[in-house]
This record gives sequence, structure tokens and C-alpha cells, in this order.
Amino acid sequence: MNTQEMVQIALDLAKLDELPMDSAISVEGENITSVLAGIDMGAAELSLARQLGYDCVARHHNMVPRLGKLGDLVAHDHYEKMVKYGVPVNVAQKLLEHRKRAVEIMFHGSNLDGAPSVARLLGMPYVGLHTPADLLGERAVEAKVAEVCSEKENPTVQDVLDKLLTIREYAQAPEGQKPAIWVGEPTSYAGKVIVEFAGGLAGELDELKAYIDAGVGTFICMHMDGDIVKALREDNRCNVLVMGHMSSDSIGFNQILDAWEAKGVKVTRVGGLI
Repeated sequence: MNTQEMVQIALDLAKLDELPMDSAISVEGENITSVLAGIDMGAAELSLARQLGYDCVARHHNMVPRLGKLGDLVAHDHYEKMVKYGVPVNVAQKLLEHRKRAVEIMFHGSNLDGAPSVARLLGMPYVGLHTPADLLGERAVEAKVAEVCSEKENPTVQDVLDKLLTIREYAQAPEGQKPAIWVGEPTSYAGKVIVEFAGGLAGELDELKAYIDAGVGTFICMHMDGDIVKALREDNRCNVLVMGHMSSDSIGFNQILDAWEAKGVKVTRVGGLI
């Protein structure tokens, strides 16, 4: 298998027509039979892969030069989801015009070619898949939410959490990073639930409040900044389930790695994968 074929498998699984801005083949490769894969895989892991005889390194968090334009992906994907969940188009547009520029500023000073330059020097095939994996993880969680909503007329936040804990990656999350209710109570009604995994970056407070105004009752996310948690608690209109960053990333990325294994590629999971 080559890197183009590996990426196409990921795109097909995620139902995407092209590689998103936050994903890339940094170094092409042919005849790949073994992959060292992880959430965060940089220069050290590339060197380790070479020493251990792997044909390719695959990572989820993908710092590459094209991330300088990630604001386009964030603005587009967040806009589409906000409108889908009932946020007025004019409100979504105004919020995301600001977000696009803020994301561009955030990445402007980053070293985006650090690890890819090492991969090129080593001649090590190097693949990064962010949004494809996040979409797969988001859909897996949405499916579980749909299950609990079909089983109970007004499920509570605890009902939703219990259902999500049937996903292996959440059940096996390390101590200190277990899925938890960060806003709301176990007995709080979940209401309309949104899973916030894909979209390049997490939503900001003004975006979340726009969702609440549109009727969203519970956010399910990978991670959330403490100041946003504090503000939502004070606002007292929603619930937040924080599922854990590494475990949530692992759900979708594992689906891609499983598909590669089904094609005969040996995959070794390190770097934060559960």
C-alpha cells in the first residue's frame, strides 16, 4: 500500500471528497507494510520509527505549513454546524468572520514545518489525519446519543454519559482523564445534544452561547478551557460533557488504523492512542 491509498481509505471512511486543510501527506511512500501511529508523532517518533524499521509514521495532530490557512476550514465547518443546529445565518456569519482571522493569527508564528522537515531528511513517509478522524469519532458518539434518545423520552446527562462509556476508548481512558460532567448535574435533562469534535478547533464561548440561544441543551466535547467552563456554569442554561482529548481522538483514528490493518498493514499504536 502507498500513502495515497492509505489517505484515500481515511477519506472514504469519513465521506470526504478531498483532504482537509488540517491533514496532509508530508512525505509520500510506496510499499508500506508497517506503520508507527499515534496522536502526537514528531521528530523523536520519526527517528524511532526509522531505528525500529517501520515504513511510515502516521499522526492525528498534524502541524504542517498549510495550517497557516486553517481559519478557512474552521470558519466553514463551524458555520455549517451552527446553521444546522438553528443559529441564524447572520449570527453565525458574524461570529465566524472574527474566528477565521483569530485562527490565522494564532498559527502565524508557529513552526509548522518542524517535524515534516525531519521526515524529509530521514526519507520517512509521514501522514497526518485530523478532520477525517474527528468526523469518524463525532459520528460514533452521535450514534450513541441517538441510541439513548430512542430508549428514553427525556434522557438525563448521566444517561448520556453512561451510554458513551460503552465505547471502548472511553471505558479505558486513564485515571484523571475519564469522561465527566463539567457543567450541569447528573440528573439534568440533556435536551438537544450537540457533539463538538470536528471543525479543526473547539468552539469559543460566543459560539456556544449562540447554540444555547438556538436551543442546544448539552455539549459533548473533547476538551474545554477552564474559563469557558466557568462562564457556562454561571450562565446556568446548558450541560457539558467533557470526554477527554486523547480518548476522543483515538475513536476515529483507530477506525482508520483498523481499516489499514484489514488491508494487511501492520500498525503499532503509541503516542497517546488508546
